[in-house]
Amino acid sequence: MEPDKNLIKDFLEGGWIIMMIGGSAMLARLLASNTAITILEHFKKIISAAIASGIAWFILKDVQGWELYKAIAYGIVGVISPEIIDGIIKLGKKFAKNPEKMLKK
Repeated sequence: MEPDKNLIKDFLEGGWIIMMIGGSAMLARLLASNTAITILEHFKKIISAAIASGIAWFILKDVQGWELYKAIAYGIVGVISPEIIDGIIKLGKKFAKNPEKMLKK
């Protein structure tokens, strides 16, 4: 079977649950928060957390290690996904301004 088909099969067999873990972790964070934001903002943050956890699953799925550690990592990625995404965006903007300086490091 082709690698792409294996990845899709793996995702359908259990990877989608990881996205639920990330979204649920963000939902818990939002419920515990006292900040007033709209339902649309809640929805956007939960979806972004689910996507970020899905990306983490793609990265970590073949890493050898204890599955509990991986599950904790997926949940943490879901909870802090806004900060992760903001950091990646800031890094990208820095790189766009001066790629030579970033590559020399």
